Amino acid sequence: MGVYHVSGLGLSPGALTMPLTCVYILQAAARFGHEEARKFFELSGEAPRKGSYEKHKGEPEAIIVLDSKEAIQGGLPLRYESRWFKMQSNGKEPIEKPIVKYICKLLSHLNGILERQGLDGISPPKYLYLVTVDYQDFENALDTAGALLLGFERKEVWVNLIGGSNQLNLALMIAGDYTMIPARYYYVFQNSMRLEPEWLEKLPRKREDFMRSADVILNRWYDLPPLNLGYGDILRRLIDEFSYRQVISRSELEQIIADAGYGRPSEFIPKLISTRYIVPLGKDVFGSGGMLERVKTLFEKIEEHRENLRNMDIKRYLGDKMKEVEFSC
Repeated sequence: MGVYHVSGLGLSPGALTMPLTCVYILQAAARFGHEEARKFFELSGEAPRKGSYEKHKGEPEAIIVLDSKEAIQGGLPLRYESRWFKMQSNGKEPIEKPIVKYICKLLSHLNGILERQGLDGISPPKYLYLVTVDYQDFENALDTAGALLLGFERKEVWVNLIGGSNQLNLALMIAGDYTMIPARYYYVFQNSMRLEPEWLEKLPRKREDFMRSADVILNRWYDLPPLNLGYGDILRRLIDEFSYRQVISRSELEQIIADAGYGRPSEFIPKLISTRYIVPLGKDVFGSGGMLERVKTLFEKIEEHRENLRNMDIKRYLGDKMKEVEFSC
């Protein structure tokens, strides 16, 4: 089983192809014997079991892009260039075209080198999915991201956090943290619209180039640890308690906080009040706050997706919002 890379995107496809280039160069470097590149992928893939074996872990199997309807349909001019493969944006075109063209050129180059050295080539992605999202609407982005991640819950999902709007990346992080599906959140930055990493000296052509490039990539790649964004055990318990009653006592609230592992419950209560998760209704009595109601509404929708997807695949479920593009080199 390969990796499913999920990424928000705008009009600069390099925000997707640049980190994927890093992944592919690390795959090649691992084949050449770069130990840290090998370790980068060692926890990927299926757990070892009888009849299941992956010779090369961590290869991208699917690319999932969340973008606007206009970008997906080719109604807006894109911004990109590749100095490695002499590619340049030239007006309006569907977002998948430069992505597919660039990755095919890159893999053709890498596989030519690997195969001449008697090493295994790298497989191209099997799937490319384009998912329409309102990137300016956080709630729409969260709803879409939640459904999408649940649709791939049996896959190994990595989330790219450098493409698309702030609303979209925040939605991917929160949906990912809530569903606990992504195995990795990552970012690796550059300032230009290049499809490849601008900070690599050159396109690798021999073993020494791959070893050197892998060192640079691993120094720039950053894995973001899973985040606790405030709607963990405490909020789940509060939502459950307020589902059948109007108020909760201070002693009960302190016990909920203590059960979640916070050592000084009385000092945590003001944080819940200031963030509007609870409101004081009298001496040592609290009610549900507006933010708790909002959290409940947002995540009830994701739970509805979870239930609906038990008997339906994600492509059918999202319908016209999800387009599969043939990845053909």
